[in-house]
Amino acid sequence: MSLVFRNVVADENIPREVVESLRGLGFREVYSISENKPGIPDTQVWQIATRKQAILLTGDLGFLHQLREAEVLGGPEVIEYKVGGFDRDELKDPNVMRFMMEWVFRNRHHEVAEYLSLKVEGKAKTRRQAWSAEKQRRRRAGLTV
Repeated sequence: MSLVFRNVVADENIPREVVESLRGLGFREVYSISENKPGIPDTQVWQIATRKQAILLTGDLGFLHQLREAEVLGGPEVIEYKVGGFDRDELKDPNVMRFMMEWVFRNRHHEVAEYLSLKVEGKAKTRRQAWSAEKQRRRRAGLTV
């Protein structure tokens, strides 16, 4: 399915730069909650995406417990984008998210699933910590250390 026939609803936790980037990809509509209805409850965001037959792009699906089974099963396709790690939160930079979203849509990953969960995690370790984890892995596998 071409992007030109698709709608996207971007939750409030999606940066403006990402919304603008998505608009440049050729979707029929990219509806931004922060531009149109800031502060509304997450369940209303879900309902808007359902009504628009849109892909819901969000950084938080912690509100699913507030929905009924029929609402979840009949709801929108979802891309959940979570970022964590590193002390300075570089991975929360809108450029990282924009790159990831463009990659998802250009490679048509949104067409093969109703729910995509993208988790970008930055982890920093010392060489000693890395070796310790490898040593444990080898012991579990019955390899000599």
